[in-house]
Amino acid sequence: MRRKIYIGLITYVLALTFFAFIGEVNAQKKPNAHAKNLAAQGGKFYDQKDYRSAIDKYAEAIAVAPNYPLAHYYKGYAHHRLDEYDAAIEDLDAALKQGYEPIRVYEVRWEAHYKKKNYDAALSDVEQALRIEPSNNYFILALGDVHRLKGEYQEAITAYNKGLPGSRNSGDIHYYIAASHFKLNEPSQQNLAANEAIKNNTRYTGESYLLMADALVKSKKPTEAILAYERALNVKPENPAEVYTALSNLYQSQSRLRDAIATIRKGIELHPDNGDMLIALTLYYSLADRYAAAVDVGQKAVKLSPNNHVAHTNLCRAYNDIKDYPRAVMACNKALALKPNDGETFFYLARAHDLQNKPEVATQYYKKAVSGLVEYTGKNPDFSDGWYLLGNAYYTDQQVDKAIEAYQRSLQLNPNFAKARLNLGYMYVANKNLPMAREQYDILLKIDPPSAEKLKERMEKK
Repeated sequence: MRRKIYIGLITYVLALTFFAFIGEVNAQKKPNAHAKNLAAQGGKFYDQKDYRSAIDKYAEAIAVAPNYPLAHYYKGYAHHRLDEYDAAIEDLDAALKQGYEPIRVYEVRWEAHYKKKNYDAALSDVEQALRIEPSNNYFILALGDVHRLKGEYQEAITAYNKGLPGSRNSGDIHYYIAASHFKLNEPSQQNLAANEAIKNNTRYTGESYLLMADALVKSKKPTEAILAYERALNVKPENPAEVYTALSNLYQSQSRLRDAIATIRKGIELHPDNGDMLIALTLYYSLADRYAAAVDVGQKAVKLSPNNHVAHTNLCRAYNDIKDYPRAVMACNKALALKPNDGETFFYLARAHDLQNKPEVATQYYKKAVSGLVEYTGKNPDFSDGWYLLGNAYYTDQQVDKAIEAYQRSLQLNPNFAKARLNLGYMYVANKNLPMAREQYDILLKIDPPSAEKLKERMEKK
């Protein structure tokens, strides 16, 4: 009898312990009134955008009721608002484990991972969200963002195009598509997407014009590219120096030297310590026959960019133009020390010796100039000045037919390049082809009358 009573007591005690444990678990699952009150206070702070106070109240609520998914979620969201992404992720992880609505957790957590540049984790959250809601446009576009930042540009384009119909900011999406096509080197699609971005009022108007300009340059449409660059600078004058340099180079390629000079000077005002722009300006002044200005700017360029061989090469050219041949030789030698076998530099060095009546020295440098410029034009076939210089080198090396071919290539790229057209006219005169020389004269008469007069004098001597 006592044994039965003893067993019954043990069973009763165990039962009480079990139910007490269940009650404790249930209490943990369901926050008590105090915890809910603290979370409600946190919610008020959150609505007032006082995220720090909100975090403190949610933390108090969690201390009272550790198993409180709503408090973890909003505490994580508040951390996210304050760019405290590690803390945000920790609380959002807890909210998800405790059963908070997954789609809402993914909506915040993917972006926290994204901001931390943990793109694999961000992609995982987005993909899990899309398994739950495959048509959720927010996550479709987020998928595009993550793929783009991961360097998966084709996947990004696919996602963006899928999300476009339901997007409120279609202009920005078109911009991201254009940027992705840029990375894939697809200029035609890049140009179309950049156009659409501008039409649809993207926040990135200036950047879209730059993408358009880049695509047009690659498509060999310099006139349209110039217009796009001009619009980019009108929208955003504080663009980097490279934009001013690119536009001025385009102007120069179209023999619009005044515009090239004005543009690069404006860029220099904004970026006074940029040596590359001074190097470019040295060249433009030389091409515009403003030789003293070329020397002045060239001297500044070599001080700012002493290790850039082009700075010394352009200064050598400028010294030749003012007939300061000893300093031209010094500048060219400095350039060759930085870049041996540079064809353009050898040409100016040869010319400096030639004009000092040192034909034997000049001849050996002219031959090196030809070799170097053949290599240069092979690598830069769309640079008209390179072909012009090669033509000059061929002429001085007494290869008139090849000089004619080089000048013709230069003029195909830049029909208004007066110096190249004048020299081509000279070559035709040398070959006793006066009809073709006359053709160059007629064109020069329209674009550069002084050069036309020089060619006329040469023809009359024949």
